Amino acid sequence: MDTQREHGPITASVPLHRIDRQSAFADTRRPLLAARHLPGFFYDSTEMQALEKEKIFMRDWLCLGRVEELPNVGDYMTFRIMDEPLIVVRGEDDKLAAFANVCAHRGVEIAFGQGNTHRFKCPYHGWTYNLAGQLTGATFTQGVSGFDFKNCRLPSIAIGEWEGWFFVNFDPECRPLEETLDEFERDFGHLRQRDCALADKIVIPLDCNWKFVVENVIDIYHIGVLHAKTKGSGFDAKTFKVESRRNGGYFRSYGDGPASLSKKPPFGKMPWLEDKPDSYSLMGLLPPNFTMFARIDDVHPFIVWPTSPTTCELLIYLVYPKVFFDRPDFRERVEISKEYLAAVLEEDRSMISSLQRAMRSRNFKPGPMTYLEEGVHHVINAFVDRLFGSEAGRGS
Repeated sequence: MDTQREHGPITASVPLHRIDRQSAFADTRRPLLAARHLPGFFYDSTEMQALEKEKIFMRDWLCLGRVEELPNVGDYMTFRIMDEPLIVVRGEDDKLAAFANVCAHRGVEIAFGQGNTHRFKCPYHGWTYNLAGQLTGATFTQGVSGFDFKNCRLPSIAIGEWEGWFFVNFDPECRPLEETLDEFERDFGHLRQRDCALADKIVIPLDCNWKFVVENVIDIYHIGVLHAKTKGSGFDAKTFKVESRRNGGYFRSYGDGPASLSKKPPFGKMPWLEDKPDSYSLMGLLPPNFTMFARIDDVHPFIVWPTSPTTCELLIYLVYPKVFFDRPDFRERVEISKEYLAAVLEEDRSMISSLQRAMRSRNFKPGPMTYLEEGVHHVINAFVDRLFGSEAGRGS
C-alpha cells in the first residue's frame, strides 16, 4: 500500500503509525544525486518530537555550557531539556553535579534561573536539599510511614567536562563521555578551548523545527545566494567537502575566513594557530545539536534546543583565548564578530521560518538534492537511522 498516495502529502496531520516507513523514506535513502529531501511530518509533528526525545535527547551526551559560567561553590543553572527540568550546580567538593529539578514530594521545580545558593528549597512545601541533592529537611512529616527520608535525594544525572564545556546525559547506562567525544577531540582538540573563556552568549528564538537549524549550517547550496552580501562573498562552494562522522556527525576544514564582515580577524590569531592562514576555518557537528565553528581567532559553537515541534532556541557561544581578554579594546572587538553573526543569522531567520511553514502545505513535495547538499544528505539519513532504524526506506 502506498501510504503517501492514500493520505495525500505526509504532514503533521498523518499519525506516525499510519506512515509506511519504506515509502516515506525511500527517496531520501537513495545516493545523493538521486535522493530527495524528507517529507513534512519529519519537521512538524508532536509524535516526531516525542520520538526524538526518547531515542536521541535522552540517550546522547548534551552540551549545556561553559564551566566558567559556574565558577564558585553554590553556583547553579537550571535547564529544561525536552520538558525534563534539570539543575547543574558546583558542589562543596568544587565539582559540577547535575540533578533532576523535581522535588521528591510533589515534583515541583526547586530552583529557577541561575544564581548562587547553599541549599535548594522547594517553594511549594519547603522541602530542602543540599548541594549534593540530598534531602535535608521536610517539615510536618512526623508520623509518615513507608518513605525513606534519610536516603531521599534528587535523581542524579550523568555529567562530564571536555575542554571547558560541560555535558549531561539522561541515560543511566550511557557510554563514557570521552568515548563519545573521541572523534570530536581529534578534530577540535588542537583549539585548546580549555585555555579559552566565554566572552558572550547570544540566545535567539526561532520559528522552525530544530533540525532545520542543524541542516542549515551544513547547507552549502544556499550560501552564495542568501548570504551573497555577508559570508557568501568569495566563498568557493566547490571546495567544500564533508568528512562523515558517526551518528550523523561531520567535520570540515575550509577557508571561509574570520567571523567579521571585513574578512579580517578582529583579534589576529589564536596563539596556538600562528602557523595557520587568516582564512583558517573549521566546522563540525557533535550529534544531535552541537555545531562547532572555529576561526583563526575565535570559537563560536551553535547549540540548538527544541522548544516545540515548530520552534526552537539557538544559543551561540563566543569563546576566545584568555590572553585576549586583557586587551583594552576587547569588548569592541567582540562586537565585530557579533555584528557579523547577527547579519548572517538575520538572513537565515526568514528562510528557515519559510521552510517550516512549507511543511504543512498540501503542495509541498520533497525536491531533489544537489552535490552541494552532501552534508545535509548525511545528517538527515542519520536522523532516519536513529529514529526509525537503519532499514527504514531501504526496501525489504
